[in-house]
Amino acid sequence: MPEPAVLGVEGPLWSETLTSYVDVEYMAFPRLAALAEVSWSPWATHDWPGFARRLATHGPRWEAQEVNFCRSPQIAWST
Repeated sequence: MPEPAVLGVEGPLWSETLTSYVDVEYMAFPRLAALAEVSWSPWATHDWPGFARRLATHGPRWEAQEVNFCRSPQIAWST
């Protein structure tokens, strides 16, 4: 699809099995950061190594805010 034809992005979260806000956080983070990356960054900057480095910097922030996020082993989370 040509870039001018895209009007926006969507980040659905199916929550029928989620029973608490802690569960919602775990399913939403870091997915929300990925959604922001895709929607706000130029297409030319979308690459896994670069995104993984940028995403890793969010770990300490989320920990400080006590966000229950998925600590994927594919990310070298900053400490």
